[in-house]
Amino acid sequence: MHINPGKAIDELITVLSFIVDVEGNKEYYHAWRVAVIASKLAGSLSKSKQRDIFYASLLHDMGAVGLTRHIIHFLRQENKPNRTILLSHPIIGAQQVSIIPKMNGVAKLILDHHEWFNGSGYPRGKTNKNIALGSQIIRAADSIDIALRDSHYQTFKSIKEKIIQSADKEISKNLARDAINILENKRFFSAVLNHRDIPELFYSTKTKIGQISMSKGIDAIGRTLEVIAQIIDMKHPFTAGHSQRVARYAMAIALAMKLNHDEITWIKWAGLIHDIGKLIVPRKILDKPGRLTRKEFKHVQKHPQTTYKILEMVSSLKDLAPVASGHHEYYNGSGYPFGLKAKESVLGARILTVCDAFDAMTSNRPYRKPLTHLAACQEIKSLAGKQFDPEIVNFALPLFKNLGL
Repeated sequence: MHINPGKAIDELITVLSFIVDVEGNKEYYHAWRVAVIASKLAGSLSKSKQRDIFYASLLHDMGAVGLTRHIIHFLRQENKPNRTILLSHPIIGAQQVSIIPKMNGVAKLILDHHEWFNGSGYPRGKTNKNIALGSQIIRAADSIDIALRDSHYQTFKSIKEKIIQSADKEISKNLARDAINILENKRFFSAVLNHRDIPELFYSTKTKIGQISMSKGIDAIGRTLEVIAQIIDMKHPFTAGHSQRVARYAMAIALAMKLNHDEITWIKWAGLIHDIGKLIVPRKILDKPGRLTRKEFKHVQKHPQTTYKILEMVSSLKDLAPVASGHHEYYNGSGYPFGLKAKESVLGARILTVCDAFDAMTSNRPYRKPLTHLAACQEIKSLAGKQFDPEIVNFALPLFKNLGL
C-alpha cells in the first residue's frame, strides 16, 4: 500500500472541514473562511506557524459537531440547551486533534481559540500574552467571519467599527489594527464577502501554506481516521462509538477470513468512516424518537452515497469509496444506495454490512431497546442469503457470540 500520509491527511482535513459546514442545502464555508482570514493575518509569521494556524482554523470547531445546529447559530454562551457543548468544544476539539501525529501545536491553538484578550473568554479565562498569538489570530478570524454573516457588517466601514470596539477586549489592539489593514484591501474584502469566491480563495491560500509534513507510515492515516470516526459519532448521542466498533468487528472478520494485511487495513479504515455522509443529515432527523416519515428516511438513505462522493474527493483514499459506502447494500440487491447484488458489492462492503447491522441491533435507539448479542446473531443468521452474504455470516457469528460472554 503506497500512500503519501501527508497528502492523505491534508485531503481528509480539507474535506472534513467542508462537510461539517454543510447544513441541509446550505454550505457555510465557516472553517474555510476563517482559515483564509487567519492566514492573511499570520502572513508575517514563519511558515511552520502559518501552517499550524491554517490547520487549526480548519479544525477549530470539530468539538461542536454535537450541537443541535451549526455553531454559527449560537453566538452567545447563554444558549442553555447547548451551553455545555459550546463551552467545552475547544477542549473536545483539542483532545481529538492531538491524537493526529504532529498536530500537538495545532491542538494547542484550538484549545485557546475562544479565549479573549481581557480574560472574559473560555474555557480557561486566559488573558493578554498568556494566549498564544495563533489562537488570538483564529479568534479574530472567527469573530470576523461571524460578523460578516450579518448584513449590518457587510461594508468595510461597519466591520472596521466592530473590530475597533473589540480591541483590548476580544483581541489585542495590534491584532485589531492588522485585521483592519487586511480588510481594507478592497479585492480581498470583496472575495471574503462573496460566498461563491470562497473555494477559489481557500485553495489559493492552501497552496501557499503547503502540505502537512508527516513521517512515512500508514499509522498516521489510521489515527486520523480514528479521530474522524469520533467526530462522526458525536453527531448523534445514540451512535457514540459506533464507527469504531464497526471497524473493530470488520477487522476481526477480515482476520478470520485470512485476508492479507493491506485488505484488513483497508476494511478497518472503511469501517471508521463509513458514516461520514451522516454529517450532513440534520440532527432533528437523527434525534427523532419515533418512526421517520418517508421523506425523512429518504434523506437518511442518501448518506452512503454522500460517503461515496466525499471519499472520491480524497484522491489518496478514493478506493475506499465503494467499501465504505456499501454498508447498506443487501445480498439480494434490495439495499441502497446503488442496489448492488451479491458479489457486485465489494467484499469489504459486504463485511461492513454485517458489522453495521449487528452494532445497530445491539445498540440503544430513541425508538427501541437493544437486542442481546445472542438475539442479534439469530436475526443475522435468519437474514443470511437475503440481507447478508452467507459466507461472511459464517465467519461473523462465532465472533459476535463471543462478545456476549
